[in-house]
Amino acid sequence: MPEPRPLVLSVSRRTDLPGFHAEECAARIRRRIAGLRTRSLYGVVFWTRHARPFLPGGALHTLVKRELSNPIVNLTVTGQGGGLLEPGAPRTDEILNVLPDLVDALHGEPWRIRWRFDPLLAGHSSIDEFAHIASATAAVGVPTCTFSFPAYRSLKGDLTAAFDEAGIPPWREADKPAFLARMAEIATPLGIALLSCAQPANLALHPAVRPAQCIPRDVLERGHPSGLLLDLGRDRSQRAHCLCVESEDIGVYETDRCKGGCAYCYSKAGGPT
Repeated sequence: MPEPRPLVLSVSRRTDLPGFHAEECAARIRRRIAGLRTRSLYGVVFWTRHARPFLPGGALHTLVKRELSNPIVNLTVTGQGGGLLEPGAPRTDEILNVLPDLVDALHGEPWRIRWRFDPLLAGHSSIDEFAHIASATAAVGVPTCTFSFPAYRSLKGDLTAAFDEAGIPPWREADKPAFLARMAEIATPLGIALLSCAQPANLALHPAVRPAQCIPRDVLERGHPSGLLLDLGRDRSQRAHCLCVESEDIGVYETDRCKGGCAYCYSKAGGPT
């Protein structure tokens, strides 16, 4: 009889569950673990803009530091936090100042943090901000930066009007290679790999760019306490070019409302455009 497939939890692609629903997030993970019968939990991948729920006194601190053997955090820091485009996100230095504490909560292993400078917004994403964030993340040992260019189709439908209202212009294709080249000039000497999320065309724009896995097989296997290889394939429920490993997402669009207010939000949990 074949062995049951391991379980990877995604928390959550659909909304910032750790940032705005931290207590429910912790309770939901514990309930899911308690309900396992034959399958084993391989790892938990968090998606958030917020570090504080993972720090001492936060609702997720004990969970990630003491109860989960293999946590990973996709941490989005774009330099827009607290501004017009991301009014509900923390300001940049609020996150950067607590990165050492976040590393400590994640078993003292900085590679468990996956920095996302995402999406890249024409006219708004700043190379100076990128350099500032890259310097701080590299200083604590974070090894990657994931990015993508905006998509104009989502679960909400066509986002063109929302982008226009927010004053976010479309990228000129001719400008993309130069912007990525400047990112690479900063990231590569710091030991930060640039990872393109679900956009294979970006790999041809600069030699430093590699494909991303936001539910990353290599990191999950590195973090597994027994060194067990992850016997899961690509998550075919995601976009055609998504390379993520199969996972179970515990976010709920209808109840886990996101309060970030991001002008470019693609998620149904983020409310109307």
